[in-house]
Amino acid sequence: MLFHLSGHRSLASLVVAAALLVAACGSNVVSPSPAASPSLSAASPPATPAQPSTPEPPTSASPTANTTGFAFAAEDIAAYYETQGYACSAVQPSTTAAGYMVRTCQTTDDTGRTRVIGLVTDPAGGLANGFASVKGTETETILAPIDALEPLAGFLGVMLGEEQGAGALTWLASHLGDTYAATTSGSIKIATYTESEDDHSTLYVEVANQAYLEASPAPTP
Repeated sequence: MLFHLSGHRSLASLVVAAALLVAACGSNVVSPSPAASPSLSAASPPATPAQPSTPEPPTSASPTANTTGFAFAAEDIAAYYETQGYACSAVQPSTTAAGYMVRTCQTTDDTGRTRVIGLVTDPAGGLANGFASVKGTETETILAPIDALEPLAGFLGVMLGEEQGAGALTWLASHLGDTYAATTSGSIKIATYTESEDDHSTLYVEVANQAYLEASPAPTP
């Protein structure tokens, strides 16, 4: 399996492995399907990002992160994406889950497409939910799944790590572009979806643990 890595590789290595799997699975990407359904939960929209810094990415999985079902801690993932040119916002309260906090990071790639990731932490600071999206350019009313697969697969690989990643990435390659599709990997629920049933200009992947899915809704302002 192309995603096979040793247990203590860096986040960068996981992203490279995801890219290799994208190359192998790219031909299996399907066209969008017409069945609408809600996402795991509507994460807070990206905030205006701050200027990026350039900390070093971690070299091994975080033991505390593993207790949440994810491979790395939220701060380590955000720091890694900052080294890749993403600008991250300040942490702010989630608009969907009471007591949870969200941080988003954003960049524009060389083609003019907007890439966003979001990291949601529980009241104890553990990673509980993550989402990533790729939005097409102004002329791309329908974003081809193959054009979003690499960054979304990379995010999924970083979130889940080696053991859970391989099957999840293969699943994503088969369902990216669907209006909504979901599966589970261990204790983690995974979904991919479009902006809406009629809007396929932005493609998403989202992962959440059970605690997040069962969290009380955030109070209405």
